[in-house]
Amino acid sequence: MQFEEFNRVVTCFADRVDDVTTSGGELLVQIRDETITARLSNRPNGLMVEENGDQFSAERWIVTRLARLPLLADRILSYVRPPEYFVRTSGSLVDQPDRTASPDGMSVPDVSQAVIQNLDQRPGGTTSVLYLTSDAGEGKTTLIDYLAVQQAEAYKTKNTDWLLVPIPLGGRTFLRFDDVVVSSLVNRLRFQLLYYDAFLELVRLGVLVPAFDGFEEMIIEGSSGEAISALGNLLKQLRSAGSVLVSARRALFDNPGFGSRTRLFDAIAGDEQVAFAHLSLDRWKRDAFTQYSAERGVTDPSRLFDEVSSRLGQEHPVLTRAVLIRRLVDIATEEDDISALLDRLGKDSQDYFHDFVACIIEREANLKWLDKSGEPPSSLLTAAEHHELLSLLAQEMWIGATDELGMDVVSLLVEMFASQNGTSPAVERQIGERIRQHSLLHPTRPGRMAFDHEDFYVFYLGQALGRALVANDVGDVRIILDKAALPADTVAEACSYVRRSEPSFQQSLELLQTLANGELPASFVRENCGALTLALLDGADGTHKAQSMSFPRDALHGRKLTKLTISGSYFQPTTLADATFHHCRFLDCHFERIDLNDIGEVTESAFDPVCVDSIVKERGDDQMAIFDPNRIARELRATGFDVEHGETDTATNEDLSNGGADDDLRLTQRFVRLFLRATAVNEGTVRSHLGVNANHFFKELLPRLTEAGVVENVPYRGGGRQRRMRLATSMARIEKAVGAANGIFDRFVDDLID
Repeated sequence: MQFEEFNRVVTCFADRVDDVTTSGGELLVQIRDETITARLSNRPNGLMVEENGDQFSAERWIVTRLARLPLLADRILSYVRPPEYFVRTSGSLVDQPDRTASPDGMSVPDVSQAVIQNLDQRPGGTTSVLYLTSDAGEGKTTLIDYLAVQQAEAYKTKNTDWLLVPIPLGGRTFLRFDDVVVSSLVNRLRFQLLYYDAFLELVRLGVLVPAFDGFEEMIIEGSSGEAISALGNLLKQLRSAGSVLVSARRALFDNPGFGSRTRLFDAIAGDEQVAFAHLSLDRWKRDAFTQYSAERGVTDPSRLFDEVSSRLGQEHPVLTRAVLIRRLVDIATEEDDISALLDRLGKDSQDYFHDFVACIIEREANLKWLDKSGEPPSSLLTAAEHHELLSLLAQEMWIGATDELGMDVVSLLVEMFASQNGTSPAVERQIGERIRQHSLLHPTRPGRMAFDHEDFYVFYLGQALGRALVANDVGDVRIILDKAALPADTVAEACSYVRRSEPSFQQSLELLQTLANGELPASFVRENCGALTLALLDGADGTHKAQSMSFPRDALHGRKLTKLTISGSYFQPTTLADATFHHCRFLDCHFERIDLNDIGEVTESAFDPVCVDSIVKERGDDQMAIFDPNRIARELRATGFDVEHGETDTATNEDLSNGGADDDLRLTQRFVRLFLRATAVNEGTVRSHLGVNANHFFKELLPRLTEAGVVENVPYRGGGRQRRMRLATSMARIEKAVGAANGIFDRFVDDLID
């Protein structure tokens, strides 16, 4: 470390810039009311710091004396609770492009080891970002907490030189990373010795790796630009150094097109170099299930797996999702016969989670929450009352934008619940005590509690919304819908609740339409009304209409719609995979993007008139985006829709096979997609990715792209001689130019030059 860098880092730890003095080889700095003096000297191996007769390298002195990382390791070991039973699972890794040009993932047998190995590589001159993705309840948070503790133990035994710091984001979309980081350090880890600037310097030094957990709401298509900018600004501040772990749902990487990643890369910009890798967790299989069950004390794990899989199938979520497996094993270790549970789960595969939670609640009501003051003991609450009470807690959390409640708030909600249900004071007191030990709740910190898992929270939020819809409570429904975009599982449970109260079905549709009519286009109410309306009409009979609504991302995915007319509405990007449309019409609706791959059956359905910004179709190994309105109309007709606007001439087979884009433009799009995995790439990486087309690209296309300001060279610091390139313009501008090119490379280049 050189003196200038040392002085900058030390200043970040001081309370004020004026509290740091370096002159004549002497260091004087005041940090947290402590005055530190030391001597500085240059040695062949770097700057050295001597304090109280002991001499250290500048890096080590900063890490141990100023940052107190050994103390932070102790705090992680004290306050981060790793899972009691940890199962090593497999996954799929798409590494940084300079390590592999293949966009396809390679299988890794142990994701925990793969995460540590990837973060430990720390290439010079580049910020490394590792995305850790899975569906909900498949172990991302568990893995992060486990690895944080393992790294802290390794740090204490000097087997590693860096710590993994878990920073839960809770899916919040509007945030400042400085507030979140400092809050996590102080509130969760009780570590008050780092300012945000000092934290960033330690990340740049490679001794801290932040693990941002719960980023899914920020990175999916249609999320807030502020959240994307927060991550982009963080990566800019790291100035091509350090490593970051980002935990998210699979949505980001399932997106065709550039989407939110375009906004992220444009937010980074500048000269900073960032490379991305993606590690996806596999769902649990038989080996993981039996290993976990054996550790939990199940006498015959294989028999349990076979018994469940024979009823539900080996791919059922109860056998593949970690959060549900834990609950299944809870029941299996307490009961010899789980046939009743399996019979119940096997009745309706679409409603398995409701039935699974219902079994937990019935055991809670009939076996645990008992009033033993009389003979025989009786249940304090019915199963239905348990659901109602937990719905109140979930609704309060949602409205308060928090994932935990103070016990004073819980007590107030219990009192309200008891008053509404006419519960006696004696029973009310027992409920207030028993709620602290409820099997679906757990204490988070002194005086506060939360749901045991996010899945249970969103489930009971759906119950709360369903109750309000059935009761036709306009006030409660609007309060819930106005807060934020509802999770998909909340929408599903709310609609299931309404369907179970069949007389309320049409009433709920009318209520949602009334609320949507009174809102502005960008309102969360309007978007949530759209999501709920489509979910309610999925598979429904009869003729229905919806208008003036907004629909969330992938709103049409897998839907079975019949005799539905949607007018004057807005659709965020959506795939039509596995969707069927019978006698459906979309009138004057705006679609951001439609993915036409794997579409289901379409009969007598129409877009009339329609505005579709783009469509996406698979072309071999590529996802081709089509922006030309006439070609969009032809593709929609080829899929089976009637379209009254656009070209009426029948498209040729050649037109439909290449998506209307010439080979040069398609090759350029493949080249640009490389920059979704790194802000700069080597010539060798590009050649590996483009294969036999590489020579044509470098000889004919790259000079024109360079002249148009699309790409530029940056210094190459590796072995040998080759070019290193980065984009010289924003991805948003490139995407716009692709749309205006109508599939012609020359038009694409001309648009960028203009």
